[in-house]
Amino acid sequence: MTKLFGFYRDLRLHYKLFLQYLLLLALSFTLFIFVDYRMTSKDLEAQARYSSRQAFEQSRSFMEYKLYIAKNFLNILASNEKIQDILHRDSAYYANNYGLWNFDVEDIRKQIYFTKPSEDILQTNLYTSQAVAANNETDDVMKISRLAGASWYKNLRQNRSTFAIFPNEIKTGALLSDTKRTVAIARNIYDRESLQSVIGVFTIDVPESIFASILDGVAITKETAVFLVDPRGEVIVRSAGANASGLSFRTDILQQYTSTQLKSGIWEKRFFGQAEFLVGAQTVADTDWYLIGLTPYKEILGSQKKAVERMLAITFVIALFLLPLAFVAAASSTRRMRSLIVQMKSIRQGDFNIQITHEGKDEIGELSRNFKSMITKVTQLLDEKYALGQEVKSMELKALQAQINPHFLYNTLDLIYWKAMRIQEQGIYDLVQSLSKFYKLSLSKGEDLVTLHNEIEHIKAYVAIQNARFSNGITLLVDVPEALHECPMPKITLQPLVENAIIHGILETENGTGTIRIGAEEADGKLVVTVSDDGVGISNENLDNIFDVNKTNAFRGYGANNINKRIKLLYGEDYGLTYRRNAGPGVTVSVSLPLHSIR
Repeated sequence: MTKLFGFYRDLRLHYKLFLQYLLLLALSFTLFIFVDYRMTSKDLEAQARYSSRQAFEQSRSFMEYKLYIAKNFLNILASNEKIQDILHRDSAYYANNYGLWNFDVEDIRKQIYFTKPSEDILQTNLYTSQAVAANNETDDVMKISRLAGASWYKNLRQNRSTFAIFPNEIKTGALLSDTKRTVAIARNIYDRESLQSVIGVFTIDVPESIFASILDGVAITKETAVFLVDPRGEVIVRSAGANASGLSFRTDILQQYTSTQLKSGIWEKRFFGQAEFLVGAQTVADTDWYLIGLTPYKEILGSQKKAVERMLAITFVIALFLLPLAFVAAASSTRRMRSLIVQMKSIRQGDFNIQITHEGKDEIGELSRNFKSMITKVTQLLDEKYALGQEVKSMELKALQAQINPHFLYNTLDLIYWKAMRIQEQGIYDLVQSLSKFYKLSLSKGEDLVTLHNEIEHIKAYVAIQNARFSNGITLLVDVPEALHECPMPKITLQPLVENAIIHGILETENGTGTIRIGAEEADGKLVVTVSDDGVGISNENLDNIFDVNKTNAFRGYGANNINKRIKLLYGEDYGLTYRRNAGPGVTVSVSLPLHSIR
């Protein structure tokens, strides 16, 4: 035994790996064949049941979708304004004028044609007691008295429901000599004024074959039978498998389950006589129909047996190919390991430019990729270390400049302010005072959020500066409730909007004068601040593209776009700017902010 272990220890690595692979394969396949023989049948049975249920659910959903499309079509027709208008015409409208009646019938057909969602709908009929069908009838516009003997129509009236779905037969062909089985859907047409009175009924016919093809999709075996039944247990549509296997629907299936169980869906194994079936049953949404599926268990077990036999055969063939592949894989693994060791030695000696290959996606390939990624990051860190030092120095210089410049400007303005007072230059005094106040409010002690009152004072200082420049041509009116003065908002939000109003609105008028109104209110839990001017206004094209800097004035576009983006980044997509043209001259921009924003 010692010699055997010594012999194994001295073998080359790829031989050791090959023997390990061989032993592992032998044990794995032996265990697999034993366990597979005992467990695969149950697994395949569960898979078959799952696949059956998935097909059942998908087909039921598709059928509900088809019915939804048809019902939606009827809803559109029943609420169509033109059709409602036609149904409200009285007999005097058509008296001795066949042309008006013919025109209205054609108009109804056009509404049906343009609204029709697909070619699945074979025909659409309108039944009414209104004037349009009182004296004349067509194949598709008829008196509602024709439905008096129809049981579905009686149920529709008695139950006061909107829809009725029932099996039907229609005449087709050039001479109407052929009969086609359909599924008909009817909908009451309610008077648009009272919403209670029924003034007509629309019916559509969908080929039964469409529903039959949907049922065929549920069948997972040749003998699977699928039925679409009504509450009385009468079969409306059956799958092709039901016709081929001769299986008939058992009405006692519905009797064994409650309506709640059928609504949520039944999927279980049941015995009928001596035969065992996989039974699926569920209510079709928005109808009183039930989708029933019956799959003989012998079909499921038969397919499972074939699948097990195929798996055993495939396992044997794979085992024959895996032996040489195991030897090649063992040798390949050691070759790549040796190559990787050589590359590691080169990098240890300082050669970071070596090309590291990483073949395959196994552990060795992953090790090579990770090692290459590590070397790449080390190289990047070495390169970034120098660049970072230079960047830190540059940022320190810029930070110092950003700190000095605003305060230096503010202190200089303060000096000019006192000199203006000394020489009693009231104009320069007022201008410098406004400019000093403007920059003081702009700095706002480094805070990003200020109060609405602060923003208004900022605007007043800015307008005072502009009035000094433009001969007091700008009037500023502020109407903001006192209760909203302390509401927080991002600083320098309103000043760019006022600047836009002056430069692009008021100054472009003939006399270069105008009024800017600032307002604020609480609306739907939001703070809404408005900036309105009576300037030249804005074109529809620029209004539609106000936030697109490529399609509107560069200054207005950048200013509005930046403020809008800043608000949305802070508070979300429900907030931002909204532009609108005034009823008179000018533009109004609304700033929507949270009433209680970041504190």
